[in-house]
Amino acid sequence: MSNRLQRTLAVVCAAAALTLTGSAAAQAEHHTAKATVLDLYMSKQSLLHTHQILRAHLTDDHGNPISGAYIRMYTPGHALLCQRVTDTHGDATCDAPLAAPTELVNETVNGYNARFDGSDRYLPAEAHAPATLVVGDI
Repeated sequence: MSNRLQRTLAVVCAAAALTLTGSAAAQAEHHTAKATVLDLYMSKQSLLHTHQILRAHLTDDHGNPISGAYIRMYTPGHALLCQRVTDTHGDATCDAPLAAPTELVNETVNGYNARFDGSDRYLPAEAHAPATLVVGDI
């Protein structure tokens, strides 16, 4: 085999190796999930109208809102209160019925929780917030 052919094959092999390495690095970078921050606001529970307002806000670690994320909100006893998808501002708001009486007491005393289970792009996050009971409407 001539030197010229050997050099040409070496260059082609090196270029192929670099292309594959760059592609693998780009794929690895694409699949690295970003950290998230889930903020939860105080729940307001209305005894008069037997409902409550629950609000969560999801951002990445740079404070950019994450839209289209599925958020579950639940009592400390793990009774599901509601589940929503975040809007373009990263907000998920529920107007949910009050929990069953024993869970309502638990939620009123201990607050409530929310969870984002994560995705291919974002890591999971959890949050906790207090609850307040209102006799009238909220």
